[in-house]
Amino acid sequence: MLEIQENISLRDFNSFLLDKKARYFCSLYSIKDIEEVISYSKSKKLKTLVLGEGTNLLFTQDFDGLVLKNNIKGREIVKDQVILSGGENWHQSVLWTLQEGINGLENLVLIPGSVGAAPVQNIGAYGVEMASFISSVETVDLTSGDVIDLSKKDCKFSYRNSIFRKKNNPLFITKVNLKLNQNFKTNVSYKSLREYLLKDDIDPDLATPKQVCRAVSSIRNKILPNPIYTPNVGSFFRNLIIDEEKFIALKKILPKIPFIGIDEKKFKIPVAYLIESAGWKGHKEGEVEVSSDHALVIISSGKAKSEDIIGLSTKISEDISNKFNIDLEIEPAIY
Repeated sequence: MLEIQENISLRDFNSFLLDKKARYFCSLYSIKDIEEVISYSKSKKLKTLVLGEGTNLLFTQDFDGLVLKNNIKGREIVKDQVILSGGENWHQSVLWTLQEGINGLENLVLIPGSVGAAPVQNIGAYGVEMASFISSVETVDLTSGDVIDLSKKDCKFSYRNSIFRKKNNPLFITKVNLKLNQNFKTNVSYKSLREYLLKDDIDPDLATPKQVCRAVSSIRNKILPNPIYTPNVGSFFRNLIIDEEKFIALKKILPKIPFIGIDEKKFKIPVAYLIESAGWKGHKEGEVEVSSDHALVIISSGKAKSEDIIGLSTKISEDISNKFNIDLEIEPAIY
């Protein structure tokens, strides 16, 4: 029997520990549960919000609708396909693939959140994006109840974006199908990753997937606060891809800014460098602050309100715009 709760605090369901309430709340464990909850939401004409582990969102108000917690579990390997259910923890799933001798996801270790949330923002780290491994994403349309299997092309992946980030997206992700294999060559193109491996007396080009996994874990643990102990949503601002004109202008202000050339006309820049150059790294205001270890991360004392977080991020955005003529983009979804 489906259990639907009323007026539930969402504090334990978001990594900023914001004490907003859901008018209705329900945990889903199967396709059948989804079918039942669709009927319920239609009967009451409720808007819905699908929740993974709450590590990439910011609640600014109570949610006057039905929050659906994705708790659908399951992991299996079928030939060269790794099939992960949406309610599984992403980090644990990466470790599981490595234990099973399946390579490819090691650069994406320790990214907080659920499997179902991972395709939404096309998670990526250390030179690797999730989209490169996806063969299809299985979903249920919460408006019609239709089961829809989306191909990689259908998902419209781009940098930290996908069709699932579209406003009022009705798709509930039940499974993610990844094409992985044992012979996948490790990706050690990222400078800091290569440097770490070399310091550990490991030839980057000969590094095993488990060695890369350990290296990425060590780097992330050093610079990114664990949301379990320090309330945050990881990168609050996303890195940017800018055109040649803006890049040339930015280089005149910051000649030493690191960059990656996407092509002759587009350049990816690290926003943390901009924020640090503007003097915001380690800056504290009341119950919120910019991490002293990584300038992309805004952390909370656990007592911060959404207004505090938005207030600090707005000041940072306005300052970066004034100093560098660059408009920052917020990474977490805001509700």
